[in-house]
Amino acid sequence: MHEVLRATSDSQLFLVTAAPYVVLDANLRIQAANPAYLRATGRSRDDLVGAFLFDAFPDNPKDATANGVRNLGASLEKVLRRGVPDEMGVQRYDIPDPEAPGAFRHKTWSPVNSPLLDADGRAVGVLHHVEDITAVHEVLGPAGGGADAWDPARQPTALLRRAMLAAARYARAHDAWQVAQAASGHRSAAEIARRDALWHRIVHAARQSLPQGCADAVCSAAVRELPTVDAAAITLHGCGPAPHHLAASSPSALHAEELQWVTGEGPSLTAYETGEPVSVADVDRCGSRWPFFTDAVSRTGVSAVFAYPLRTVTTTLGTLTLYRDGRGARPMGPPLDAATFADITTVVLLADMDTEIIQRLRATADADDINTAIGVLAAAQGISTHDAAVWLQATAASKRLPRADIARTVLARYGV
Repeated sequence: MHEVLRATSDSQLFLVTAAPYVVLDANLRIQAANPAYLRATGRSRDDLVGAFLFDAFPDNPKDATANGVRNLGASLEKVLRRGVPDEMGVQRYDIPDPEAPGAFRHKTWSPVNSPLLDADGRAVGVLHHVEDITAVHEVLGPAGGGADAWDPARQPTALLRRAMLAAARYARAHDAWQVAQAASGHRSAAEIARRDALWHRIVHAARQSLPQGCADAVCSAAVRELPTVDAAAITLHGCGPAPHHLAASSPSALHAEELQWVTGEGPSLTAYETGEPVSVADVDRCGSRWPFFTDAVSRTGVSAVFAYPLRTVTTTLGTLTLYRDGRGARPMGPPLDAATFADITTVVLLADMDTEIIQRLRATADADDINTAIGVLAAAQGISTHDAAVWLQATAASKRLPRADIARTVLARYGV
């Protein structure tokens, strides 16, 4: 398997996101399928990995109008040839029923295919992402648009398609969250109602966030919905040499998160490392635990910090950290429903932000590669970093490739 395909397949987000993804090589053989994709198709990893995509998912032989193989094949070939993503809109594509050999399940999907590029900017594979919108399409699609009335020419508007995707994602996420909550033990009717109400408020905030970003909306919702919270931040950990500050409700929250990375200690880092919530009701009294962070953050006016790990069944992605400002007569305990808010935040991020997270992490990785390449060029050629940066920009422009792709070519050439 090409190293680019392996890196994508092994990435934490690929494995834990609630969105279905498949990694295909240039010959359209399945190299990896994440758990969400296996659940969506009812297949096992052994069934799919190594198989030719259209052997695993042929057209329904009983449907003379089936065009899923043709349309998906055309999209994948275009992505491999041009090296650019392709959104297919809404596509009817029945899949084999694993419980009834020879039978097919009626399915409607919203597929997006993205190229996986090597250091030279060549497409070496495709990241195939699908959302199962069967149920919501039957409700929101054209009148009479059931399985037997599929008309591929009647694509929904972009706005309606986004609504279908949002409804499908949040319905899927809510089902998964309810299963997890049911497994965590008996809860009263009042507690369940309160949690459901909080779920709907967070989801509403996330839906209203486009195109600014779901994470920012969730941070703002934390300040609005949780009593005595003055600021909030979401940070991803384990994605590189430093945490990635995904969103913050205020500059002060971002500064407090950055202080933890600079000092190498603090509630957010501890919550991520242990997988357990960390409550600091009085910053002034925790100096012995995190002396450098405590001294620095006290100067910013922060009086209390409550950090919650964003956990899935298999891993911890990062943290939601809540900050309380000021001194005096303020509650000493953690905010009511803060732990529940963190649980819901994890589900919502994975349901709605997989693409945004991956794009941001790629941007961070691109910046690291560009800066490293500039330093390598400057040292190898005996020029200034300014001249190296100018050369990198000019070369990228002449080849019509991103600077990051040229940077990776440079790093590969010098064995970095």
